[in-house]
Amino acid sequence: MFRGLYTATSGMMANNRNQQILTNNLSNANTPGFKQDQTVLRSFPAQLIKAMGTGNNSATQNRIGTLNTGVYAQEAIPSFIQGALKDTGNRTDISILEDSLPINPVTQQKGTIVFAVQIDNNEVRYTRNGQFTVNQDGFLTTSEGYNVLNQNLQPIQVNSSEFTVEDNGRVILNDGSNTNRLWLGYTEEPAQLIKEGHGLMRWGGNPAETPQFIDEVGLLNNTGSFVKQGFIEQSNVDLTQTMTQMMNTFRAFESNQKVIQAYDQSMEKAVNEIGRIY
Repeated sequence: MFRGLYTATSGMMANNRNQQILTNNLSNANTPGFKQDQTVLRSFPAQLIKAMGTGNNSATQNRIGTLNTGVYAQEAIPSFIQGALKDTGNRTDISILEDSLPINPVTQQKGTIVFAVQIDNNEVRYTRNGQFTVNQDGFLTTSEGYNVLNQNLQPIQVNSSEFTVEDNGRVILNDGSNTNRLWLGYTEEPAQLIKEGHGLMRWGGNPAETPQFIDEVGLLNNTGSFVKQGFIEQSNVDLTQTMTQMMNTFRAFESNQKVIQAYDQSMEKAVNEIGRIY
């Protein structure tokens, strides 16, 4: 009798987690470069059900089938579909373009490209938010003050906002010098990038398979552009779809709640009536 109670409870917990993820997506709908998370729901391991009273010999027992006793929210996986580009006219705004990326013949999916930045402990993190600025020392930084890195994973000094970024990420300063290129890293497994907040991501997969500079994976043989100056990539959150998913999740939560209420009423009746001694 209590098996259904546990199943409905797990459904409430899974829907609650899904609602939290959808709410976070909605709150970041205007965050440049934000990638919406998608909830992965999985069922608990199936249990084999057998008929009672058929003996202890497993060969003679009548197997009824399998039963799943609930679901759980395993993880949130970012969707790296490119967001729409917004023309800002700001020379420090740089967006990543993925139209020319190859499709993996095995997975039939594109990889993704990311910028590299340096956080406070000098570790490297990745981001899709190209809403950059120039700090007081003339270095190109994120809006949180993290240094944007070049092809050698070193900070890029541009001195002023009067610089040009070519399609392949080459940075040309106001005096015509071009010793730096934006570090543009490519990976075929973007799901291994783990969000850390402030638009930053760290690599959570095999350390030997971290995103590689586009030159090292031969992407420069493509004729397409990889970056576009004066534009920012907007969030890829679909507001209408997200609101619809939140309503459906709320209804599913309510449905599981009503199942629990029904079980509660059944148990109350069992205690007060069936167990009564005449």
